[in-house]
Parts: sequence; structure tokens; C-alpha cells
Amino acid sequence: MRNKEEIRLQRVVMALCAILFAVFSFLFVAKSQSVLLELLYEKVATGKLQYNAYVVGGVISAFLTFFALWLNRFTGFKREWTAFSFMPSALILAFITDIDRSLYIGGFDYLKWIIVLAVGIFAYAAFSFVLRRMLFAKIKNIAMSANRIIWRNLILFVILFSLVGFLSNNEENFKREALVTSYYKKGDTENALKVGYRSNVASHSLTVQRAYILSEGGMLGEKLFEYPQYYGAEGLIPAKEQVSPLVPDSVFALIGASPLPGEKAMDVFKRALKNDKVTPVAKEYYLSALLLDRKIVEFVDNIKILYPETDATDLPKHYQEALVLYSSINGDSVNINSAVQEHYNAFKALEAEHEDIFVRANYLRRHFGRTYWWYYLYGNI
Repeated sequence: MRNKEEIRLQRVVMALCAILFAVFSFLFVAKSQSVLLELLYEKVATGKLQYNAYVVGGVISAFLTFFALWLNRFTGFKREWTAFSFMPSALILAFITDIDRSLYIGGFDYLKWIIVLAVGIFAYAAFSFVLRRMLFAKIKNIAMSANRIIWRNLILFVILFSLVGFLSNNEENFKREALVTSYYKKGDTENALKVGYRSNVASHSLTVQRAYILSEGGMLGEKLFEYPQYYGAEGLIPAKEQVSPLVPDSVFALIGASPLPGEKAMDVFKRALKNDKVTPVAKEYYLSALLLDRKIVEFVDNIKILYPETDATDLPKHYQEALVLYSSINGDSVNINSAVQEHYNAFKALEAEHEDIFVRANYLRRHFGRTYWWYYLYGNI
């Protein structure tokens, strides 16, 4: 009778472990690492089927769960060690979700995974041998409560799931770049621009992506400084070789010029302005580059040349902010929208309230961190 109860309990424990692992692997694939697997799919797929995160998550989680159940028929993990039977599946899950920039630049760390998988297989086989031949033989007649068995398995799963999270790719910037690309390809530029909007961290590639999307919508001069800018004018163009989901040629085609060997971003934008037909995008990129490099005098000189018939009050927000700042620094009178001037006056009033530059910068960031004024005066602190 007791043996039947033991068998019944083990079946319940195995079923609970299988369900828990299946749910975790599905959510991990379909939610946490979905955009990374989408990049991999687009890289290797024939294009006949559209990527579906839930289908991929379901297939992978089902395969890994049944693989663990099948493997355990030979290894025989049970009782409080049942969860350990899912270790090979957990390592495979971590391996297939370890997708990083090597997808574009090469150099995937196979040595790391050879070592991890070798150690994992050895530990799995060794534990199976020791537990079956030594421990299980001694404890098979020792009663153990179901709660105790389940809690110990839960602890093992916490360790396994933490291992999966540690070994898979968790580079937040790369995930954001992938998510921006996913939204953009679906035509959802609004959500693409919302990715990481509240974060003060941004990679070079993510910065370039945002500028590219804004410029396509004619919003570069309106919203560029609503995002963190750490790379100056260089943050507007990608590296010539692809290092992220963004295809460099798409940016260069939009600008109207691509970098020559040794050329800086500013040189590229100046060449784009020498084309027979200068596009509004080329103008936006050049003026934005001047603002990013804090060349405010050159900006004022060039805006008169590039927009000779445009009233200052009709210019994009950041251009007006730059003109107000220029007027404040040089004492020149500029016709600016009254609302922008009032906003700048509030900026200066708050600035005067704090003597310490670091305290002042933090207070101003809260209220004016998405203005050109904050970038120009405090963005390099």
C-alpha cells in the first residue's frame, strides 16, 4: 500500500514539476527573450512564415518538457530531486536564448557553451548515478511529507531558473534595439519610440535607431533631445558594418551620403548638403549634429541659410530652444514663440535656486531634462 502511495506521490510531483518548467520556459521564450529569437528567426528563416512568439514559445517549451520527461526514464530522478531532471532542458533553453551582437559581427562564444554543457552533462550523469545507486536505495523506505518534497523541488527550480537567466543574454540595450526594430518593421513607430523612453541609458545603436525613426517622420528637430544623447553628432549615424538590428545602408540612403574611410559624422552631413537635391532630412541631420556638438553659433548661421524664408516661431521645438539660448548668451534679439521664451525663463529661475552644480543639474533634469538647454549646459556633467 505504501509503495503505491509513493508511486502516486511521485507522479504528482513529476506532473507539477513538468507544468512549472513548461510555464517558465514558455514565458521566457514568448515574453522575456521573444525579440531576440525573432532576430535569429529573421536571420535564418526563408521568409515564408511570419514569426509568432507564442507558437515558438509553445513549441520550444513542449519539446524541452517532454525531452526532460523522456530523459528521466533512464536517469530516474525522484522525490525531492525530481526538478533536477530538467537541468539539461534548462541548459538548452539558456543556449538557444543566448543571442547577442555576434549574430551580426560573428565571434559567438562557443567555448563558453562547450564548457557549460560539458560540466552540465557530467553533473547530471554523476548526480543520477549517485542518487540512484546510493541515496535512493537508503531512503526508499523512509516516509517524507508531500509538502517537504514539493518545497525542495521548488528551491531546485529557483536555482535552475536563475541559471537560465544568468547564462542567456540579458544585455538590456541590445534587447531594446531588437524591440525597436520589431515595432518599426510592423509600422508601429509610436511604440518603437517608447522603448526605453524613461531610461537614462542608451547605446550608440539605440541612439541611431531613434534618430532614424524621428527623421523619417520629420521629428528630429522636435523630439531629439527627449532622449539621452551621449555620443554627440556621431550618435546620428551607425557604424558602416552592421553591429545591431539596424541596417546601416537604410540610414545612409535617408541622409543621402555614406561615410568615407576616416570620415566623421559632420563630414558626412556636409557632403549630403552638396547633393544636387538637398532633402529636408539632410538639413535636419546637419542642424541636429551642430546642436549635438554644441556648435550653437554655426547652428544659427546655418539655419538662416537652410531656412531663409521660415519664421523662427515656425521652426521645430529644439531649434527654437537653441535660438533662445543663443539670444541669452550673445544678447541678440530673436523672434521666438512666447511659450518657449516663458519656458526658458522658468528654466533660468530654477537654475538660480541651487548653487551646487550637481544638485542644480539634477533638479533641472526633472523639469527640463528633455530640452536642448539642459543638454547644452548640463548634458556633459
